[in-house]
Amino acid sequence: MILSTDQKIKLKKLFEDKKFSEIEFFIESLGALKELPSNILNIYAVSKVLNKNSTNEDYKISAFCFEKIYSENKSNREAFYNLILASVKAIYFDYLEKHLLAEYNKNNKDPKILEGLAQMHFFYNDMEKVSFFYEKLIEINPHFKNIWSKFLASLNYHRKFDQKKYLEFCNRFDQYLELEIDDFNLNLKKNKKIKVGFISADFKYHSVSLFLKDIITKLKNDEFELIGLSNLEINNHDDMTKEFINNFDGWYDISQIDDIESVKLLRSLNLDILIDLSGFTYKNRVRVIRARCAPKQLLWLGYNNSLGIKNMDYIVADPNLIKKNEYHHYREKIILMPKIWNSLPKPNYLPDINPKTENEDFFVYGSFNNFQKISNETINTWSILLKEDNSKLILKNSSSFDEKKLNDILIKKFKKVNIQENKIEILDRKKTYKEHLECYNRIDLSLDTFPYPGVTTSFESVSMGTPVLTMKGFNFNSRCGESINKNLNLENLIANNEKDYIDKALSIKKENKIDQKYKQNLRSEALESCLFDTETFAKDFGSLLKSL
Repeated sequence: MILSTDQKIKLKKLFEDKKFSEIEFFIESLGALKELPSNILNIYAVSKVLNKNSTNEDYKISAFCFEKIYSENKSNREAFYNLILASVKAIYFDYLEKHLLAEYNKNNKDPKILEGLAQMHFFYNDMEKVSFFYEKLIEINPHFKNIWSKFLASLNYHRKFDQKKYLEFCNRFDQYLELEIDDFNLNLKKNKKIKVGFISADFKYHSVSLFLKDIITKLKNDEFELIGLSNLEINNHDDMTKEFINNFDGWYDISQIDDIESVKLLRSLNLDILIDLSGFTYKNRVRVIRARCAPKQLLWLGYNNSLGIKNMDYIVADPNLIKKNEYHHYREKIILMPKIWNSLPKPNYLPDINPKTENEDFFVYGSFNNFQKISNETINTWSILLKEDNSKLILKNSSSFDEKKLNDILIKKFKKVNIQENKIEILDRKKTYKEHLECYNRIDLSLDTFPYPGVTTSFESVSMGTPVLTMKGFNFNSRCGESINKNLNLENLIANNEKDYIDKALSIKKENKIDQKYKQNLRSEALESCLFDTETFAKDFGSLLKSL
């Protein structure tokens, strides 16, 4: 197919004006995509990648187009790199995988290939490979700030490195974070109230927000002025965002301004305290924190490990999370909440706890943690429990990835350790939170993942009276399940190691008195515990902020 001169002029003008939807409509009118020449297909695919209105399905179509172009000419690097980009945006690697592996075998130092492999393996839930490829990337170019963040965050998912080594990596990263900006001026004018800023990209329906929203409303008083500093893209705002905008005393969107301009803005607000809720998670602003924007800066809630960077002064933990002889493995000063490091508001509505009526002959284990947390060690341990005839496992993934593909990947991992598919049920995403909570009625015992345990899911489980078996950890992040169970006086559900985890689970299964020992009793005790006492938590947290 050859375009007329008028058609070429029209396409060029549409592209210059960034009218990508019109480009797509125009090209689709030319005929079947499979029959279009590469140059036209390329314009179509690029438009879908650049179009702000594109959906996951659009990105998949774009990846299909780039794969077709690249397959016809393997020397077309632009098409190959665009194939990586589109596949990552779609979180769909079927068109990319074979080409990516083949190209890696030819050139194992190409940064775009390495990043593509890391992102693909994150989706495939192979976290040690994720860390491996990100580490190779920072060896090639240690100035990759975003890669460093992803690498350090990935280390929480496996036990290849201990906390000492983790902090060494953090300290290396710190060397590459300096911004060319003046030093912070400590001579700030005194505020009438203690002015506290909260910086996050998660002011939406997200676990961080579920824990934070009640604390904000309870801290709002004559002593505090609370400022929301949102790095969440405007098009991702939802009803929870609107709630935060209404509850904060001030609100600033910083998602569209760079680090230096963000530092200038935050410094101009005359904050007394800046609280980072992101750590090394997606869309963090660690360079902004490192440049210092407030006299006191602390890390809380959204990332449960050290950042190891200059000017992060404090990390909020509790007595169960970091042992005193480990304090030197955290660059921040450790400040402890009296009982637990965070607290969830009691749900406005909780479904009834109903005795299990289905699968009466089965003991049902369950885990609703993100599949990325289900490590190979976790799968190996769970598989031993599932080899008993009358046992079953119910899973439910809360990530936004391609559910069918993720489910298939996980089932294959269980099959490798001789667990058949009929032993595992993977639930679909539920339409309402109430329906989600009702799923716990189907479970006898929740199995925590390790070394990255659940937090929100553990709070949910005990609110539905379903006990959680967790594993002892070696640092803040891996001990979150311990702290939750210790605060519920459930030390008997904290395993020392994999063997103890198996023994404890089988012992509970053999006794099978879940309804009598837990369920309604556990719900009552949990809802009256510090886990759901946001009133006391907010008071203690406010005292902590005042003490700073």
